[in-house]
Amino acid sequence: MSNRLGDHYNRYSKSSYSEYNTKQYDQNNFNNAYNPSYNVKHSLTQEPDIEYEEFTHYLSVSSRDRNRNPSHPDNIPIWSNVNNYSITFPLEFRNISSVELIQGIIPATNDADKEPYLLLDIDEIPDVMISNDKYISDSFAMLQPTIPTTTGGFMQIDKRIHENTVKNFKTPKANLSKMTISIRDCTGNLFNFGSDTNYPDPVTKTLQNTFIFKIVTLEKRRAELKNRGVF
Repeated sequence: MSNRLGDHYNRYSKSSYSEYNTKQYDQNNFNNAYNPSYNVKHSLTQEPDIEYEEFTHYLSVSSRDRNRNPSHPDNIPIWSNVNNYSITFPLEFRNISSVELIQGIIPATNDADKEPYLLLDIDEIPDVMISNDKYISDSFAMLQPTIPTTTGGFMQIDKRIHENTVKNFKTPKANLSKMTISIRDCTGNLFNFGSDTNYPDPVTKTLQNTFIFKIVTLEKRRAELKNRGVF
């Protein structure tokens, strides 16, 4: 005698459901759901592309802020002279689109105002100037000073002669957390503005230089999401 337990279920069993399900989702064939030939808009794949928004920052770098302390707790290098030093920023810039020199203040000591021009080098930002002169091509900018405010005072950059220097990055620079500054004469030598005092004495105010930069960074943003269907 056969066991007919469950026979009433067997009569519903089928080996193919194609007559009921022409898309054959029982076979987990989801490729066609994202096939562009169907010309069907799907909410996730139709999200707008990522866009970038520009943010402008103004950075001041001064020789006053260089490390002069030989016993610095972070054990960073000592920068004794105002013509060559490195400054670490209080924050790190990321995804940098451009760096622009918008102003500089330089001491008019040791006949600096009689130089044809001075050169500003920034180790972290190369390949800005183009020239047959190696020292110019290695620099970030040529500095053409104005007439000093007073004899032995300070000079600003004469933008009538040399407009603001901009370094534009085709591919955004990943990060910038410091600048290593050098000020050179037209022959490529570090210009001697004079000897600064030693730590812990205060810096000699009349020897310090300051540069102001405009830094443009890019940050991701998405356009406002439109209403989309829920499936």
